[in-house]
Amino acid sequence: MPQKLKAVLIYGGQSTEHEVSRRSAAYIWKNIDRQRFDAYAIAVDKQGRWHAQNRQALEGSQPKEMPLESGDRADADSAAVLKKIWTQGADTSDLVGFDIAHGTTGEDGMMQGFFDLQRIPYVGPGILGSAVAMDKVVAKQLVEYAGVPVVPYVALRLHDWLERKSALLQECSSKLKFPMFVKPSSLGSSVGISKVENVTALEKAINHALEFDDRVLIETGVSAREIEYACLGGYAPKLTFPGEVGVPEGFYTYDEKYSNASKAEVLVPAPLSKELADQGREISRKVFQALNLYGLARIDLFLEKSTNTFYFNEANTLPGMTAISQYPKLWEHEGMTGKDLISQLLDTALERRKLQLGLKRSI
Repeated sequence: MPQKLKAVLIYGGQSTEHEVSRRSAAYIWKNIDRQRFDAYAIAVDKQGRWHAQNRQALEGSQPKEMPLESGDRADADSAAVLKKIWTQGADTSDLVGFDIAHGTTGEDGMMQGFFDLQRIPYVGPGILGSAVAMDKVVAKQLVEYAGVPVVPYVALRLHDWLERKSALLQECSSKLKFPMFVKPSSLGSSVGISKVENVTALEKAINHALEFDDRVLIETGVSAREIEYACLGGYAPKLTFPGEVGVPEGFYTYDEKYSNASKAEVLVPAPLSKELADQGREISRKVFQALNLYGLARIDLFLEKSTNTFYFNEANTLPGMTAISQYPKLWEHEGMTGKDLISQLLDTALERRKLQLGLKRSI
């Protein structure tokens, strides 16, 4: 009987989405197929330190949030896996990584580059796709070039803001319309986002967003429905029927996404005509390809209420996988179990590694 691969789940991280990551990881841990894989858990704390977790203790429980225990409590096998991951030149052919450390350092190409250096196959897009999707400004520029509609926007950096604040406020007022949304360029889970109705609030919101990122995106607010598609596969993925998020607060805040007291209404499937659903699916497919994505993503679109026009919102390359997250719910509606979903995602990692091993590295 062939030896089972070791599926290594990495979660936590240094970003503002640390706690969300630990909840997403609990869903993945529960659904790793133990007939095919031995499951290992590694927690990354907020200082960036990696801690092997005690897999024997975890196998006897079903946590709602994955733990962050000191590495000295790990079993010997888990400690050995962590050592192998960090050892240059180690034989990592028995490993496959599932990074669910949302946000900075986990979702922006850094973790992906580390896995590539260590020759470890991993779930999700590579360095390039992860990096460009994480940066909202770059992602908008790329999908706009590919012919996907985007709402009017202005982008600025901290040094610009410090040198010519008044001119930038004037640019926003002339190019955009209130209400506006102000967003850190490279964060997820709605962290640091504000909705503003006037210039005074706009200035305050930009200052707030710059606390989280040195680049900020300001967009014209549109009266729109929030439509989401889940993608699964290689470079030519399968896409689900869309879901929809109805938000009483005007936009999908961090608390609405992850609080058990959330008042957001998640509709799976979205009440759309087949024509509109198909149109949104093709736009999402175009976004996936324009951003060089692979494996999985959740593509979020706006559907303007007055015109039924789709606009690109963002692409999430490591979407939330909590008990109330859209990505697993959309695949569940398609008839896929959690175990099948996680197995297929791990398979995409192995398929890409097989492709890479077949490429010439010298001439």
